[in-house]
Amino acid sequence: MMRQILFACFFSILTLLSANAQCVLSGKVIDDKKESLPYVTIRLLEKDSIFIAGATTDSLGCFSFPKVNKGEYILALSSIGYTPKNFPIQVNKGHVDIGIITLPTQDIQLGEVIVKGSSFIRQKDKVLILPDKQQVKHANTGYDLLSNLMIPGLDVDRRTGTVSTLGGNATLYIDGRKVDYREVQSLRPKDVERIEYYDVPTGKYANDVAAINYITRKYKTGGYISLDANQTIGYLAGNYNAVAKLAHGNTSYTLFGGYDMKRYDGINTEGEELFHFAEQDIRRLTSTLDGNVKTNNQYVQLNVENRNDKRTLVGKLSFVRDDEPDNYNRNRLEYEGANPIIQESETQETQRGLKPNLNLYGYFNLKHDQFIEATFTGTYTNNDYTYSYQENNYKTFTRTDEDLYALFGNINYGIKFRHQNSLSGQLFHFHNISMSSYSGSNNTWQHLWTGETIFFVEYSHQIGKKFTLKAAPGFSNLQYKLHGAERVKQFSPRLRARLIYRLANNQQLQWTGNIGNTFPSISTMNNTTQFVDSLMIKRGNPTLTPAKLYATGLIYGLQAGRFNLQSMVNYLRGKGVTTSLFYEENQKLVQSYSCNNNANIWNAYLSLSYKVTNNLRLKLDGSWMNLNCRGDLYEKFNSLSAKAQVDYYLKDFAFSLYGKSKEKQMSIDLVKTTMPARYGLSISYHHKNLYAEVGTESPFTSKNEQIYEMTQNVYQYKNSLTSRTFQQTAYIKLAYTFDFGKKTNRSYNDVDRNINSAILKAR
Repeated sequence: MMRQILFACFFSILTLLSANAQCVLSGKVIDDKKESLPYVTIRLLEKDSIFIAGATTDSLGCFSFPKVNKGEYILALSSIGYTPKNFPIQVNKGHVDIGIITLPTQDIQLGEVIVKGSSFIRQKDKVLILPDKQQVKHANTGYDLLSNLMIPGLDVDRRTGTVSTLGGNATLYIDGRKVDYREVQSLRPKDVERIEYYDVPTGKYANDVAAINYITRKYKTGGYISLDANQTIGYLAGNYNAVAKLAHGNTSYTLFGGYDMKRYDGINTEGEELFHFAEQDIRRLTSTLDGNVKTNNQYVQLNVENRNDKRTLVGKLSFVRDDEPDNYNRNRLEYEGANPIIQESETQETQRGLKPNLNLYGYFNLKHDQFIEATFTGTYTNNDYTYSYQENNYKTFTRTDEDLYALFGNINYGIKFRHQNSLSGQLFHFHNISMSSYSGSNNTWQHLWTGETIFFVEYSHQIGKKFTLKAAPGFSNLQYKLHGAERVKQFSPRLRARLIYRLANNQQLQWTGNIGNTFPSISTMNNTTQFVDSLMIKRGNPTLTPAKLYATGLIYGLQAGRFNLQSMVNYLRGKGVTTSLFYEENQKLVQSYSCNNNANIWNAYLSLSYKVTNNLRLKLDGSWMNLNCRGDLYEKFNSLSAKAQVDYYLKDFAFSLYGKSKEKQMSIDLVKTTMPARYGLSISYHHKNLYAEVGTESPFTSKNEQIYEMTQNVYQYKNSLTSRTFQQTAYIKLAYTFDFGKKTNRSYNDVDRNINSAILKAR
C-alpha cells in the first residue's frame, strides 16, 4: 500500500514538473522582399494581453525566448516602417520554431505616429531617421529639415544649400534618385516620411562620400503652385522661385522657373606679395580703392515622371543662363625693390554661360530580388569669358569662346541572396569635349576630350550575427587627348572594402579601405597661357597625370535614446596629386601645375546631438586635420575647428542659434585659408501654407576678414579680404504654397544651375 502511495506521489510530481517545464520559442522575421529584418520588437503576451517577455531580432532577423512555460500566447511584432502583426501561438513542446514571419512594408504617416526615445535607428548599412512633428513643422525646405534633424557628422548650410561631411560634400537623393545637392530647396518637409543617411555608402551609393536619401509620400492626383522669395539686407541680393505641379494617376508634370541676382561693392583686398627673381626681389603691396560685382542667373525646367510598383521613369529638360556682366576693381599698387613706384591698376572680368540639359532616368524591379537602374545625362554649354588688366603702360586683354559637351551614363545591377548577402555591379562613363578659342594678347585654340570608364563589382556577405564584409574590386580606364599631343591612356585598379561590426543594436564600428585615382581638371590640363598682370602669367600643363589615392578609416556610431554620436578617424595618402607650381621666366612669375607631389592627410571628428526636451535640441561638432605634402613643394598644416547649434520650438515659432569657431583650411593648391568666427540667429513662423523667416549673421562683428596665404621658393603672398557679403547682414524670406485638387507631394527643385567650363581663367 505504501509503495502505491509513493508511486502515485512521484508520478504526480513528474506530471506537475512536465506541465510547467520551460520551453524555447524561436522564429525569423523578413520583409515583403524576403530580406531579413533586424531590430524588430517582439512581445510575448498572455491571451488577455498581459505582457510576459520581450525580445528584438538580431542582424539576421532571428529571435528567441529561451524560457517559456507551456500554454497559449499572443506574439506581437512591430517595427517602424512595417505593418504590425499579432497572432496566437501554442507552446506545447520543448522547442517551438514558428518559422518565418513576414512584415509587409507600411507607409509611415508622420502626423499620426509618436516616436518615443530615439528617432535615429541604426540599420545594417545606414541610419534611418524619422523626423518628429516639431522638426517637420518648423522647416520650409529640404535643407531646413536636414538642419533641424541635427545629424551627427553632417554640416548643413541652409542659406547656401551646402551639405558636407569631413570627407567632402554629401550627395542628395530623393526616393533613390540622385539630385543636385544645392537644389532641394523646393522639397516640402511634410511630404518626407523618413530620411536614410549612408555615412559609409555602399551599393548604388558607393561612389559618394556620404549619401542622404529623402523618402517621400506618394500622391496620385491634384497639384500645387508655390512661390518663394529670399531678400538679403545689407547688400543687394535676392532669390525668387516659382513651381507648378500637376499629378494624374502614375504621371506627374512639374515646371520650375527662377531668378537670382547679386550686386555689391566687390572684395576689398589688403595684400602683400614677394617675388624672388634671380636678378632682384620685388615686394608688391595691394589695397583696393574701388570695386563692383554684378551677377544674375535664370533657369527653367520641365520634369515628367511616371511611377508604379515595378518601375520609375523620369525625364528632365532644362535651360540655364548665367551672367556676370560687371566684375570690376581698381587697386593701389606699391612696388618696393630696385625701382620703387606707386601706381594704380584696373581689372575687368565678364562671364556668360548658356546651358541646355537633358536627363533620363529609369529604375526597374526585376524578378527574384533583382533590380536595374540606368541614368543618362547630356549637356551642351556655351561660355564667353573676357579679362582685361591695365597698369600704367602695361595692358593685357583676353577673350575666350568655348563649346563644352558633356555626356554621362550609369548602369547599376543588383541581386539579393539569402542571409542578407548581395551582389551588385556598377558601370559609369564620363565623356567631355571642350573646344576653346583664345584671342587678344594670346591667340590659341584648344581642343580637348576626356573619357573615363569606371566599373565595380560589389559583394556583401554576412559573417555570423555581428559582422558584415563588403568588398568591391574594380578598375578605372582613363583616356584623354589634347589637340597636337599624343593620346594618353591610364588604367588603374580600384578597390572599396569595409568591415562592419555591430557591437549592439544601437552601436556600430566600421573599418573602411579604398584604392582609387583622380585626374586633373580639364581647365588645368592644357597648353594655354593667360597674362594676369605685369608680373604674373598663368599657364596650363598638358602632361598632368592622374593621382593615386589610398584611404583607410574607422567610424563609430551610437544612437542612445535622445543622444546620438558619431566619431571618425581617417587617413588618406595621395601619390602624384596636382598642385600649383610657380617659377620664374624672363622676369615674370609663371603659375602652372605639377603632379610630382605626395600628400598625407589625417582627419578626425567628433559630432553629437542631444534632444534635451521636445522643444529644445543641441548639436556640437569638433574636427581636426593634419596635412603633410612633399615633392616639388613642401608643406605642413594643422587645424582645429568647432561648431554649436541650438534650436528651440514654441508653437508656430522656431528659434535657431549657431556659432562656429575660426577655421583654417588648406586647398589642393596648398593655399592656407583662415575663415573668421561666425555666428547667427534666425526666427521663423510657420502656419498652414505660409512660411516666414528673418535672420542675421555676425550682427555684432564689424570687420570679418578672410586671409589667404601661401609660401613657395619664388613666390609668397598674404591677402586679407573683406566683403559686404560676409559682414553684418540680415535676410527675410517668405514662401506660400497653394494646393488644388487632392494633395500632392511637392517636387524637388533639382535644376543644376552650375555652368561648367574648361577655360583657363586668369582669376
